[in-house]
Amino acid sequence: MREKGSPFKKTYLFFWIGLWGALQAFGQNPPAALNAFLRSESLKHASVSFKLMDLSTNQVIAAYNESASLPSASILKLVTTATALDVLGSAFTYSTSLFYDGVLEGSTLNGNLYIEGSGDPTLGSEFTGKDRELFMKTGCDAIQQKGIQRITGSVIVLDQLFGYAGISPKWLWEDLGNYYAPGVYGISIFDNMYRVYLRSSSPGSATTLLHTIPEMKELEFTNTITASTSEADNSFISGVPFSNQRYLYGTIPSNRSSFAARGDIPDPGLFLAGYFKEYLQKNGIAVTGEAATYRLSAKEPATKQELALFRSPDLTSMIRIINVRSNNHYAEHLYKLLTQKNGIDIPTYWTRKGLDASALFQFDGSGLSPSNAVSADFLVQVLAYMNKRGNDFYFSLPIAGKEGTVASFLKGTALEGQARIKSGSMTGIHSYAGYIDKNGKRYAFSLTVNYFTGSRAALRKEIEKLLVGVL
Repeated sequence: MREKGSPFKKTYLFFWIGLWGALQAFGQNPPAALNAFLRSESLKHASVSFKLMDLSTNQVIAAYNESASLPSASILKLVTTATALDVLGSAFTYSTSLFYDGVLEGSTLNGNLYIEGSGDPTLGSEFTGKDRELFMKTGCDAIQQKGIQRITGSVIVLDQLFGYAGISPKWLWEDLGNYYAPGVYGISIFDNMYRVYLRSSSPGSATTLLHTIPEMKELEFTNTITASTSEADNSFISGVPFSNQRYLYGTIPSNRSSFAARGDIPDPGLFLAGYFKEYLQKNGIAVTGEAATYRLSAKEPATKQELALFRSPDLTSMIRIINVRSNNHYAEHLYKLLTQKNGIDIPTYWTRKGLDASALFQFDGSGLSPSNAVSADFLVQVLAYMNKRGNDFYFSLPIAGKEGTVASFLKGTALEGQARIKSGSMTGIHSYAGYIDKNGKRYAFSLTVNYFTGSRAALRKEIEKLLVGVL
């Protein structure tokens, strides 16, 4: 998943102070692979935090600057998912309730229909393997089974669970409006994401906006995306929560009959209310009232007559989606549930578990904010703790060289298929953390590099050499 960040400047002196500390820790004789890695050209101006530990003995195999807190991008999701699993348990599920108030007279409901959210990010999600309109079908079936053919009131979504801040105040302006920075509220639908399809022609020419899926009737697009000789998706969508104005900029590959850029649904609750109202009408249930949300109407039901309860997949399934796909949307909903609804301060939580969390600075659940920072030492502590807890967390991580965001990492090396690793990347930042199994032993490691020189691909090769070499 693409993420953005902003530079964290570290001095060259800091680099050599850290190197001196690493030499002291290993009696002036660090592992040769670590020494070679630290001397690589790509790290000339970089800051590094690294630790590798044998989980059977707690012996540190290799380390460098492991106590330093650095912006680490998506490997922060390990903290979010580990906390959620420890607090909520692997069997935890969200539930979304459909109910009505008012009076049912024959086939007419003289009242409102309500959808109440619990912060479930999986409702209509494309990543669960379920029919994306299953909630609509389940709800419609329940209404029809009740004999309701006409609703005189409104369809109201109760989306107030997390309030309406939606986005982290620590996120960058350039990220807002893009699919990887969706607003988080008490209700979510279709991953809070839409695709806008564009047609491109010759390089340098303007693109033509075709349509959106799902249909975003209220959005007004200003499109400045142009065609490029590059085959990369360098398109961006800019906009703020609850605004219908969206600005498209950047480039997409030339000569494409249809190319999708992805943005966030600015008001998921209102979108769901309108979508469900239309779905009911298409299936023969008349709704005379409006589509609304708690934010707009402040209306709550006087009574509750439940029609259907829709449950999410269990937490084990959700955290695997987060860690394999690096799914910001799911991670941010878990973070809100933990910190806002359950009132958990994550560093304090881990401190009470006996970990030193003083190096954790966390402002969101996904790692998107450049203000987040964490040390290799703390992440290894979390990995060690979760390894003792059972296998749910271990199996939530993608297999290196095989799947997810690490499908190409360590491929063709002695560690291919032998490690479960979460990756992270932002502008100037590259990171990995997870488990490595070798010779009957399990190791935990974390590595973050800030502001490397040269290409990300070249750095990735250097990191592969490091991990293979120290083991």
